[in-house]
Amino acid sequence: MLHKKMSRMDYIVEGILIAVGILICICILYPIINILSISLSADGPVLRNEVRLLPRGFTLKAYRDVLVNNGVLGAFKNSLIISLGGCMLSLCATYLAAYPVACCEFPGKKIYNIFVLIPMWFQGGMIPSYICIQKLGLLNSYWSLILSALISSYHVLILISFLRGIPSELLESARIDGASELKIMVQVVAPLSKAAFATIALWVIASHWNAYFGPLLYITESSKYTLQQVLREIVLEANALQFDMATARPGQPSINLADQVRYAVLIVSMIPMMAIYPFVQKYFVKGVTLGAVKG
Repeated sequence: MLHKKMSRMDYIVEGILIAVGILICICILYPIINILSISLSADGPVLRNEVRLLPRGFTLKAYRDVLVNNGVLGAFKNSLIISLGGCMLSLCATYLAAYPVACCEFPGKKIYNIFVLIPMWFQGGMIPSYICIQKLGLLNSYWSLILSALISSYHVLILISFLRGIPSELLESARIDGASELKIMVQVVAPLSKAAFATIALWVIASHWNAYFGPLLYITESSKYTLQQVLREIVLEANALQFDMATARPGQPSINLADQVRYAVLIVSMIPMMAIYPFVQKYFVKGVTLGAVKG
């Protein structure tokens, strides 16, 4: 296979793109490395603003203070249940909404498409949503967070775009062989849609894991707090302790700086998403380009 010889301008453009890519990587990685280093550093170097890329006076005290908090482990469990349970139900609901549009013909299909798109333009708002959850008796329950974010029109459109790329001849062949629509949906189409499912699953899990406003609105019992709610309380406590340092008497035990605890909280909340991403990366790269070359 012949390769086109690159001109001088091509090399210049490629060099500029590589330099820009490296600069973007540095801008993304430096803050993460910096907050990790600060969270692992002793009080003195942090106070003197000496910590940059490497920890100074290595210590895990900030992480011990975060993890021994009685509410953190419970919040981890709550967030895990909501994220995984919400992901499974959201994938099922999204698939059930997208499959008829992409793979079936039925009366009223255009009207159905409009109803799918309407939530992208108009939403009920906070007060109607709260009243709805309250009337259903779902306050202070996992279901209040799972059902309020069960389905997204954007996710439905992404999945529709992918399903339309599956050859229609394959579906017609299955129907001719006598397969029911349910069997086609479960055994034929679903296995071919792993990339789309993985992409949407990652978005849903990240959304549930990082959600703060929803839990703040619907969850008031401390035993059902999500991780983001508990971590916020830890940060507020750390800020209060920082102000107390100014009035501390000599000889009193030292306390963690607010910055150390705050950054330890950030790292702890990032770990689950960083652990999940490598397993879905190969699907995610394909999934984010859904519809890029489709009409």
